[in-house]
Amino acid sequence: MRLKSVPLGAAIFCLVAVLAALTASVSSFAALRPSTIPDWLQRHVGDGEGQISEVVLERARALYQKKVSDGSVSNPCYFAMDATRPGDLGSSVLGQRYYIICEAKQLFRAVSSGHGGGRNLKG
Repeated sequence: MRLKSVPLGAAIFCLVAVLAALTASVSSFAALRPSTIPDWLQRHVGDGEGQISEVVLERARALYQKKVSDGSVSNPCYFAMDATRPGDLGSSVLGQRYYIICEAKQLFRAVSSGHGGGRNLKG
């Protein structure tokens, strides 16, 4: 029995097609995963100014919930920081990359660091 050879280009194309199909199925599975973020807080999730990215919020909530269940914290609020956002937007405008979240009071606040952007002082 003799095996037929497959052209290298066709083999690579098939491999890429299989990888693309697997990637699409994994991302669609992740999209079907139910969000544990409450509706009122979900409105603040996004990539815009004053919004928190989903992955940052999920990690901050998970850490907070773990510490609450361990009994190491009792504060009803928690803090998150998005290190991928700029702290200085230029023209003396500070970016909001810190977040204060109080789920019991349904409070979400995006804040700037208030420092580190530098000031132009006369003298």
